Amino acid sequence: MKNKWLLLITIVLAVFLRLYHLNSNPPSLSWDEAAVGWNANTIFHTRRDEYGTRLPLTFKSFGDYKAPVYIYLTAPIVGLFGMNPVSVRLVSVLAGIASVYLLYLLGLELKNKQLGIIAAALLAITPWHVILSRPAFEPNLALFFILSGTYLFLKAIKKPIYFTLCAFSFTLSLYTYHSPKIFVPIFLLGLGFIFRQQLLSNKLRKWLLISVFLGLIALSPLIKETLFSNSAARFQGTSVFYDAKGVIQPLKFSIIMRMLTNYFIHFSPVYLFSGSSIMPRLQLKAVGPLLLIEAPFLLLGLVHLLKNKRKTWAKFLLWWLIAGPVPAMIGKEAPHPLRAYNLLPPLIIITALGIHFLIRSYQKVSSIIIILLAINAAFFINHYFFIYPIYSAPDWQYGYQQTALTARQYEDQVDKIIFTSHYGQPYIFTYFYQNREPLSVFWGAMSKYLFRDIKWDEDKKLTNNLIIGSPEEIPADTPGIMKEILFPDGRTAFRIVNTSL
Repeated sequence: MKNKWLLLITIVLAVFLRLYHLNSNPPSLSWDEAAVGWNANTIFHTRRDEYGTRLPLTFKSFGDYKAPVYIYLTAPIVGLFGMNPVSVRLVSVLAGIASVYLLYLLGLELKNKQLGIIAAALLAITPWHVILSRPAFEPNLALFFILSGTYLFLKAIKKPIYFTLCAFSFTLSLYTYHSPKIFVPIFLLGLGFIFRQQLLSNKLRKWLLISVFLGLIALSPLIKETLFSNSAARFQGTSVFYDAKGVIQPLKFSIIMRMLTNYFIHFSPVYLFSGSSIMPRLQLKAVGPLLLIEAPFLLLGLVHLLKNKRKTWAKFLLWWLIAGPVPAMIGKEAPHPLRAYNLLPPLIIITALGIHFLIRSYQKVSSIIIILLAINAAFFINHYFFIYPIYSAPDWQYGYQQTALTARQYEDQVDKIIFTSHYGQPYIFTYFYQNREPLSVFWGAMSKYLFRDIKWDEDKKLTNNLIIGSPEEIPADTPGIMKEILFPDGRTAFRIVNTSL
């Protein structure tokens, strides 16, 4: 009964940290989130993406190609509840909450209920997971499918009928984000070797072969799309194997060293436990991906793991730990919280092992551990909910909602609306926040809008135009400024000028 109450409290905490102020933190939708929302809306109403392609397998977006599962799952939510931040982010939030429960099940399957509850509680409050499970990030949904597939794999060792569900879950992860296309095959090869005796037994072999066959059939459209379509452009743009012009580079020593550096930097204590301002949408300035108090328990858990390295559960966790950062090692940006996201579960479980080992050895320290975790988590929560939204707003394209609604308000009163592209992709925010009908956009309802950089010396001479620009483009002393949109810290984000005034 005690374990059930602890699990319930953990789930409630996970729900609160992922739903609280979801509409306003992150402080705005990013352009990727707006693209997810708009494409989900067009799919729901027209069965086509923003470019008119019917039920695509990949979604073209700003020269990028998005995997389909998140958008298709979001389509009915946006269709029923409208285009708003909560609708767009809800799939990720639900996946994050479910992942907390799945980590409990994994801990239960590997060891016992106590380990499962500790692991789930740690995931519920760990910054890396909280930060990435609130926005509409496809990697968070992919991680849910990977956790589900991993749990079902362990269940299938005892009940082979679960292999089909395991294959289905891993397949969905590959249709959800790009890094699982690298991680999942490597991870499964390792699991196949670790559990080779069980998998080759007569009891499991039939179900395993059926599941592999069904999985390959389900993946055939994705394999074709990845190898022979433009979706491979994403790999060219982000991989160390290609230069800035998209030309493949020979495998030189410098590239190998860069890959090794990219790999090992994800295990750096500086990265894991200290803040960073390099990627404001993915990290906090004052808090690392893991809570600082988790560091000694992670080290203790790793020592305990290595002492038991011959046991199957230890081999399983070690392999997951090794495979986790592999997709990030070939990227141009490292460390990268999204591409290395599959590293998080083994880190959490190993940390839970350290806490579990310490509590079993010294029962009286459990209260001290809870207090220390609560203090560190409280510091993170305060920073994330009350400080982070202020300084991160520009990186979340804050201000587009206000400008898009103002433009719609004056749309019938001006000849043209010139919307700056200074902050990137203004069209997608305009469609989203103005709640446009997809068919009307396809038929030219936005012909009055021009999305481009503001050329103030020329544009100020236009008559009866609404010009929306950045403070770098429109001087503060310009006549006819009808509105300024401010960032939460008081700096000017946009200036709106009516040239007829």
